[in-house]
Amino acid sequence: MNPDELLTVAREAAGEGARTAMAWRSRELVVEEKAASDDLVSQADRDTERVITAVLARHRPHDAVLGEEAGVTDGAGRVRWIVDPIDGTTNYLYGRPDWAVSVAAADATDGTLLAGVVLEPMLGRATEARLGGGTRADGVPVPALRQDDLSRALVELNFGRPDQRALSGRVIDVLLPQVRDLRRGGSAAAALAQVATGRADALWAPGLQPWDCAAGILLVQEAGGTTGDLGGPVSGTWPPGGDVLAAADPLWHAIRSLLTAPWRGTER
Repeated sequence: MNPDELLTVAREAAGEGARTAMAWRSRELVVEEKAASDDLVSQADRDTERVITAVLARHRPHDAVLGEEAGVTDGAGRVRWIVDPIDGTTNYLYGRPDWAVSVAAADATDGTLLAGVVLEPMLGRATEARLGGGTRADGVPVPALRQDDLSRALVELNFGRPDQRALSGRVIDVLLPQVRDLRRGGSAAAALAQVATGRADALWAPGLQPWDCAAGILLVQEAGGTTGDLGGPVSGTWPPGGDVLAAADPLWHAIRSLLTAPWRGTER
């Protein structure tokens, strides 16, 4: 499980996926609702995932794959790939730029993240990392995350699962007076890439699935940031409950302290 080799495969797969997703933008799409009216899927999502998994199968035929649209493909290899073909489908379908193609490789046994790529095709941005190798943006190493001033923090938010959304008002009430400002981009993968590259200072994103966040969490961790949930930091992989807080370490603890009380009682 050479992380450099895995990163090369992830980069190719994400690139092919991004080209497919961009090509679908000029075509008429059939759109379906999944769990709710804001949980959409289209032919572009499915075709992009198909292209990504074809690249993975060509290079790593024995590995398992977890994809948002196709679910689990079993494999006997030591690596599991985690794929979100279009994270931020609603943005994609509305012609907005905040969507991303996310491909990660993890240890199939314990979930340790080994390599990850997040492409933001509308912005022409590629952010990638491999375990122990730091994070790169468009091929250039990113500086270590250093923001420790809560009052100057730009914080990205996700509103979570339907049962968590009722708490969004409390979260905003607690955070907004304390930070520089809040943003709601709509793609957790893109938001994590933004934190890793200094385009945002923190992300609070409850209710995520592994495909939403696996690659992005590695980007933040390899940029020197802290990731976890309100129970505490989680190193090496994603929080098992899907509630993700990501920031430079001092800022991470400050935001966790603010959010613990309004979020209490929502743990599954």
